[in-house]
Amino acid sequence: MPSFLPMLFLLLSVQLLSFLPFSFSASLSVPPAYSTKDTCLSESSATDSISAQLNKPNTGGQFTFYGIGGQGACGLDTDTPTKSAAGSGTLFNSNAAWVESCLPDARYLLNDLVCINRCVKIEYKGNTLTVPINNKCSECAKDHVDLSEEAFNWLEPGGGSVGVAKSEKQIK
Repeated sequence: MPSFLPMLFLLLSVQLLSFLPFSFSASLSVPPAYSTKDTCLSESSATDSISAQLNKPNTGGQFTFYGIGGQGACGLDTDTPTKSAAGSGTLFNSNAAWVESCLPDARYLLNDLVCINRCVKIEYKGNTLTVPINNKCSECAKDHVDLSEEAFNWLEPGGGSVGVAKSEKQIK
């Protein structure tokens, strides 16, 4: 993941089994579908509710999944990329303005920092997944992220029957 992208961290569980002589872990970083050049959104003119949470781990959180399709709360397609996240409604600024983008369809996008190349990094069962935020989960607390089903299943294979994954203990 490019280092210039601020991230919201949600640490769930990185506990390894001590009786194994080695452990398997995987890491995947999915970049945002569009750059600020593509969208013409400006970080300097965007409203901000997310900065206080950036690069600060939240422990003991949970993640769920939702069906993708259509445009999310940012005005971006929720299925592009297929592994993505809906951030807590508390991360969005309710006064953010909708502005015309430079995308080929000139759609309007929410000029909120949470919608401008922000990602969530989830560490779970020894695996790390970093995905862009392109939607809002109004009912989610700040330590809860709603993932696209494909992102959820990457962390919790067979997750369709699980639906919710929680940390077993906090990381200190």
